[in-house]
Amino acid sequence: MEELRAAIGPWYPYIKALHVVSVAIWSFSTMVAWAFYLKPALVSARRHPDDPARRARRDDRMDRFDRGAAIEHVAFPVMVITALVMLWMNRVDLARWSFLTAKILVGVLIIVPMEAADIYLSHLGGNKARVRATGDDARYEQVMEWHWWFLRITEPLVLILIPTMFVIAIAKPF
Repeated sequence: MEELRAAIGPWYPYIKALHVVSVAIWSFSTMVAWAFYLKPALVSARRHPDDPARRARRDDRMDRFDRGAAIEHVAFPVMVITALVMLWMNRVDLARWSFLTAKILVGVLIIVPMEAADIYLSHLGGNKARVRATGDDARYEQVMEWHWWFLRITEPLVLILIPTMFVIAIAKPF
């Protein structure tokens, strides 16, 4: 293991740079799209459920949002893998409370489950474009509703956690 650490050692700054870039991509790739593009269309369609134009706009924007989220969902595993490599290379003692321990706890307890649900809703069983293509309108509306509630629940978490995580990573207050 020491030989591997020694071999990877000179690459550490690049691994850290890749980590920071993937964190930024993961953090901010869908925030603006949600707040100013998708959310208004979803709210409008919910307020006027019998308006086919609003539903069509909602559906189109959700499809585009899901496709755009693929960038976030590629950045996420890169972020996790580079974090694990840096922890391993630095021999971090996770039994000792520190800013890293706090970040890891938030990641494991909140962010990983949130991302798993998001990936399911955007690309797997909850992929709205695929469900709509089956012609099962009831199922489509069901997964659309699930995604609506997922985004509404996670919005405050994201708005609080992401800036907090940046502050903790930069300021290292404890």
